[in-house]
Amino acid sequence: MRVSRQALLDGLRAFSVAAREKSFKAAADSLYLTPSAVSHRIRDLEKHLGLKVFLRKTRAIELTDAGRALLEDIEPLLTSLDAAVDRATTRATRRQLRVSAPPFFASELLIPSLASFYGLQPRIDLEVTGTHARPTEHHAPADVSIIISATPPEGVVATRLFAPRFVAATARALADVAKEQGRRVFERQRRIVYAPRADLWTKWFAATGLPNGSGRGVIEVDLLPAAVTAAERGLGIALVPTFVCERRLRGGRLQRISESEIESGDAYYLVCRKEDKSRPEVRALISWAISELRR
Repeated sequence: MRVSRQALLDGLRAFSVAAREKSFKAAADSLYLTPSAVSHRIRDLEKHLGLKVFLRKTRAIELTDAGRALLEDIEPLLTSLDAAVDRATTRATRRQLRVSAPPFFASELLIPSLASFYGLQPRIDLEVTGTHARPTEHHAPADVSIIISATPPEGVVATRLFAPRFVAATARALADVAKEQGRRVFERQRRIVYAPRADLWTKWFAATGLPNGSGRGVIEVDLLPAAVTAAERGLGIALVPTFVCERRLRGGRLQRISESEIESGDAYYLVCRKEDKSRPEVRALISWAISELRR
């Protein structure tokens, strides 16, 4: 007797459960079938195989030798099949979201905060990629981007997160020395300049009223992480973003030499394409970012 693949699989499943339960009725309850349906499926299986898999007794069923051998062969296969179906179902119910961000923002702020996002959204998988240091437009391959702009960007859905504020900071040992030197600090210490925003030092000197000296020289770098690292190593004093560097400042790896803070004049925005805003995973990330990253 030839049966379809589906009928054969149904028969093997019914056989496996009945063998485990040692009862057609218990197998029927487990499979949400009637006992007669289970009996029918197993009878069709026996016809297809040309052998008996059960000895049917008045109040029980018992595996034949052939049935016992068949059970040993198919149980691992059915277990693997169930696992494959579970994996496929899991993949179908998970969502993936591609996020791009400036590398320093990603490493110092975004990644360390993601535990709370996964706690709220365990079925969303994030792929975080770094862009260049100061992205001003949505990164096309990404679903959501973190950009830096002086005004809300046009043509996209933009959520303002915060305007970075900068403070003069350095390593602990140098900070103590700098405080002792007072107003003459920049005649005696190096200044670390983040070249794309060299104007920030002009703003900082104007805000503090300190003399704009450069007695020990200047270290100029084109990456913000390099400026922060140089300050952390005691090579000089840098202007560092307070919120992005919050862990370093709170942990003492960086120390302020003044309480004065200045705004950069631009802001971090989370942006996405208009057609993506309605996607549940995009809405979830925007809601989380407003709660965790907005200042």
